[in-house]
Amino acid sequence: MIITEQKPLDEILAILEGHESVFLVGCPICATTWGTGGEPQLRQMKAALEAAGKRCVGTLMPEESTCDQRTTRLMLRRSKEALEQADAVLVLACGAGTQTVAALVDVPTYPANNTLYLARLQSLMVSDERCRLCGECVLAETGGICPVTLCAKGLANGPCGGYRDGKCEVDGTQDCAWVLIYRRLHELGQEERFQVIREPKDWSKARHPRLIDKRLEGEKGESTKGGAQPAPSPGPSQREGKRKGGEA
Repeated sequence: MIITEQKPLDEILAILEGHESVFLVGCPICATTWGTGGEPQLRQMKAALEAAGKRCVGTLMPEESTCDQRTTRLMLRRSKEALEQADAVLVLACGAGTQTVAALVDVPTYPANNTLYLARLQSLMVSDERCRLCGECVLAETGGICPVTLCAKGLANGPCGGYRDGKCEVDGTQDCAWVLIYRRLHELGQEERFQVIREPKDWSKARHPRLIDKRLEGEKGESTKGGAQPAPSPGPSQREGKRKGGEA
């Protein structure tokens, strides 16, 4: 799950300075579950903006994730009349959702949320970061515990010399990731994996921005198996057919 936090209202109002008519977009998946972009938050944001003198011309909750361009485009088309009255769009979703909407409308589009991390959801109140989206997963070697994420230094071959009593040198309240990994491998009877010396991580697989086009798989006997390719620079073709309100 993508974890977000809502920006302070003062910051949102500063972002919207000079805009009078605002259209709101939420997210039915991550932001709804985490309480930063669901129907209640849309209503609260609408009330807050109107109390600040803004005019809320409409709200939209996509049927699927806001970052799903296919369904979000369709939902924006259905809101065409309301969008035509807006001089700004405010998105209560993650950064990917905000950028998806921004690419589909012809008015300034702004984030209401800060995007924090990819998480394991322990409860509706507690989440913890579990994946850095590095493009080269090592969980099979580390007992299902990610050292890239859970080690503050991202070490690939065991703990640093600064850990004490099983705790991290950087943050003494956190367990050392490599102590957790050793204990888990011991429980699984896979201690030998702890002895494996790993080569330096290939961070080129995590370079940004990344793009995967499954349509290219199989062409000339090639595929995208080797990792995501860097995304091309935005060009006219990527916005071709875009109209106000998401019309194509």
